[in-house]
Amino acid sequence: MAGRQPDSDKTAQQRHTTGTAGRRTILGTIGAVTGLAVGTVGMSDTGAAREGDDRVASSERSRSGATHGPHLTAHRGYADIYPENTVAAVAGASRLRADRIEIDIQPSADGEIVVFHDEFLDDLTDETGRVAETPAETVRGAEVLESGETVPTLAAVLDAARPNVTMNIEFKDNGDYSWQEVAERTLPIAADYPGEFYVSSFQTAALEAVRNVDPSVSVAKLFGSNKDENLQIARELDAEAVNPSLGVLDTELVETAHEEGRAVNVYTIDTWQEARRPLELGVDGLIADYPSVLEFGTGKRA
Repeated sequence: MAGRQPDSDKTAQQRHTTGTAGRRTILGTIGAVTGLAVGTVGMSDTGAAREGDDRVASSERSRSGATHGPHLTAHRGYADIYPENTVAAVAGASRLRADRIEIDIQPSADGEIVVFHDEFLDDLTDETGRVAETPAETVRGAEVLESGETVPTLAAVLDAARPNVTMNIEFKDNGDYSWQEVAERTLPIAADYPGEFYVSSFQTAALEAVRNVDPSVSVAKLFGSNKDENLQIARELDAEAVNPSLGVLDTELVETAHEEGRAVNVYTIDTWQEARRPLELGVDGLIADYPSVLEFGTGKRA
């Protein structure tokens, strides 16, 4: 396969990114509407996340990852409620009983695996520069969205999650780095997490590297276009899941993936209205910025 990638996947990644101004505004208002004090959700929640787990660990998951009803994945730790990809976001999403939490990882200039979505620090933090070209000490000290939270390491984020939450670790293509080295650094850290995790990426070469380093780790192919090509890539990888965008989702995609034993997790769902069609098509999971997308209308959780 030699790292084959659909040409338009980069465009899909860009569509997958919310405008920075919108994210800053939302973080300032959603907390008041939902009664969540975003500014105070920090390390105290980490302790709470480790206590009182009231749901059974997901030992009954099938190879495809499906259980009873659709999973709800907190996109970047519910990015429209908490400062995205932070310890506070993961602790908060755990406290709100997300089934899964999606985070984005990439290496700093000195190879430390940090949790951050964008290629550059400029728009989301008080620092500047490309993450992959910035020392870890500087990256870790960068304040995210004026929240008081800083860019965390992968280890810190996993420590903040409840062990009954499945972590979706997305490998971001934000620099000229070796996917083999990223996988070699990331997977041992993830292996220390007491719960389940899997790796997703738009980049085929990243998922190939994961397979090379540890074939037992589940992978999911992310895509926002070229449905047939990406389904073929999923076959070649023997991927446990496909994570398509809402725009490319259709009956054929869901039926084909399920016939082949692959779960379908659709991104990014912002409202319960957007959740209707994926649920009608029988997807296995919704990747959402809000925790309430399954609470109303046809999306009401059983």
